[in-house]
Amino acid sequence: MKNRINFSPQLYRVCFCCLVIWLGSMTMALGQSSALDDEPAFGEEKDIGMASDPLEPINRAFYHFNDKLYFWVVKPASQGYAYFIAEDVRLCVRSFLKNLLAPVRIVNNLLQGKVADSGVETARFVINSTLGIAGLADPAKNEFGLSPKDEDLGQTLGVYGVGEGIYICWPFFGPSNVRDTIGLAGDFFLSPVSYLAMSDAGAGAAVEAGREVNNTSLTLGDYEDFKESAIDPYVSLRDAYRQYRQKKIRDVAVGSDSVYISSFGRIEKTYAQDTDGSLSSDLDAELIPVDDYFVQVGTSFDAEKLLLMRQALLVMEKDSVVTVYDRGGHNFYALEVPAGKQFGLAKQEAQRLCAAGFSEAKVGQ
Repeated sequence: MKNRINFSPQLYRVCFCCLVIWLGSMTMALGQSSALDDEPAFGEEKDIGMASDPLEPINRAFYHFNDKLYFWVVKPASQGYAYFIAEDVRLCVRSFLKNLLAPVRIVNNLLQGKVADSGVETARFVINSTLGIAGLADPAKNEFGLSPKDEDLGQTLGVYGVGEGIYICWPFFGPSNVRDTIGLAGDFFLSPVSYLAMSDAGAGAAVEAGREVNNTSLTLGDYEDFKESAIDPYVSLRDAYRQYRQKKIRDVAVGSDSVYISSFGRIEKTYAQDTDGSLSSDLDAELIPVDDYFVQVGTSFDAEKLLLMRQALLVMEKDSVVTVYDRGGHNFYALEVPAGKQFGLAKQEAQRLCAAGFSEAKVGQ
């Protein structure tokens, strides 16, 4: 009789953790041996925000796999699901599944030292699990004004200075990086759905598939619009994911329904540049009218990095301004290029700047 290996959920978990460790080791090795390309494994990113993507051929293959999976399987299933299930019911399902992940948010807020936010998430879980009928509704937000405080282990690692590492496009799971993959493995043990999957792999897979179909049914058209407006959808999705995660780590507000287009509000001061290259708030910097669009091409806590990017824009004859944000008593800088009053033209300008090497370029207002 032939020996057979029992592929239990525990074995899958061990294999996944081994894969994560291997990827981390490979990333650090790449960072040490790729001096010519200056691709960091962990830590600071390049000055113009270029993504580290040494696995691009493999990542592109997985991107195309996920793209076909979406159009051939997920989208048709989501359309059929949306046809038979009312939107209010689908919103309740999304709320219920999000409520199940409260332990992930509670623990990661606490790990980041956000004790108050951890308390808010705990209160939200208690209120929504009781008054909200197991999380089907969100009275914590609608009645008590307690907004979600979304945090995960990938963000926690980023807050503590762990760099993102190389970009990875996982089949089925989509865009990620080494840091977020390790974070996903850690969050796995905090999710009640994971323990369901370990006890019954079929039930766990059904829950995950149902969650994906339900969420997609509420955002149909977003991916299509994103792909149509992108010069290279693979690069655009990679950079959109990277920007989205950077904002989440820095606690910059992002859209909750889609990672493809996100922006945040303008605030206090706009800085000009002195002739010696330093920043000055005393100079009269021309403010962009609030009803205009701009293309944000860089963000950093280090103003000097953005000044180098500003010099590169001047060579391209592109005007830009540096806007400062106050994040918990620390200055956070954003480099922005005026882009007029039409969103479509602003998107074209963002695509041109992306093609020129400013991979963080995205439209804001």
